[in-house]
Amino acid sequence: MYEDQAMRVRKRRRREAMRRRRLKRKIRLCVCLAFTAVIVVTAAALVRGIAGADQKSLKDWMAGDAGAEDLRQTFVDAKDADLVSPKVRQGDEIYRALQELAGTDAGFEEILERYDDYPEEILAALCSNPEMLPFAAGYLDSDRKAHGGLTKEETAGGIPLLIQWDKRWGYVPYGSMGNIALSGCAPTCLSMVIVALTADAEATPDAVADFAMEQGYYLEGTGTVWSIMTEGAAHYGVTGQEISLDEGVILRHLERGEPIICSMGPGDFTTAGHFIVLTGTVEGKITVNDPNSPARSRVLWSYDEIAPQIKNLWAFTRS
Repeated sequence: MYEDQAMRVRKRRRREAMRRRRLKRKIRLCVCLAFTAVIVVTAAALVRGIAGADQKSLKDWMAGDAGAEDLRQTFVDAKDADLVSPKVRQGDEIYRALQELAGTDAGFEEILERYDDYPEEILAALCSNPEMLPFAAGYLDSDRKAHGGLTKEETAGGIPLLIQWDKRWGYVPYGSMGNIALSGCAPTCLSMVIVALTADAEATPDAVADFAMEQGYYLEGTGTVWSIMTEGAAHYGVTGQEISLDEGVILRHLERGEPIICSMGPGDFTTAGHFIVLTGTVEGKITVNDPNSPARSRVLWSYDEIAPQIKNLWAFTRS
């Protein structure tokens, strides 16, 4: 009885907090609209007043696109990266973390307004990885099916960065209670490797996840079993070979263009277990495709930074 009463009190407080946030949003919206109007008028006058200006450059400058492509290709050292560390959260810890995030993006406020409708696992993952916001925003209205395949750019060569919570496949169930977004890091990593080595556009993360489920490479309570990296990979025409955790061995495989999938323990990438792809080297440091984080995939990692977190690893070649 006391627990039910406490739950009702928490829910009432959340509703009151939501009403206050809605009011603040309306006020901010009015201010933003007024400020935007001033900017538009000022920008129009600026455009009219610049005689003979390079219109493309002006457009790029106003849109903030100048140098965007170069910026996206820039890596940063792990020690200098501003990353959100994974953290185990439950109950009110999740709610407080979302309240803090709501101050950075209105999308988090919308999540809070429907807080009780979401599975706790989705909200906890979002707190540890704010990049998941677009996925979380669409979760409640999703049909749990895959929509769309790989793009031409993703199959054109190199190792594509595929994200497990991509809306194209993230909502697809993986395991009896989970989905690819939360549990599908292994099939997503294997998909990246298969596409890179074979250009097989059909080997999407959801297709590899379905294969894993059908062939027994997913165990409830455990997740994706390691044998998918060797036995399972052969189905797609690639050879996965378990290798030793040695800096020289890893660098040699990467320099030969052989991607490496790592099973990771708690640390920079996860609080429990996770899979990532080592894709190459830059100035002696390792580049990574993290299927759960574009931000971590733009970071250069030293061997000493990631080695203590690696539980096992496999190098891949085309069969």
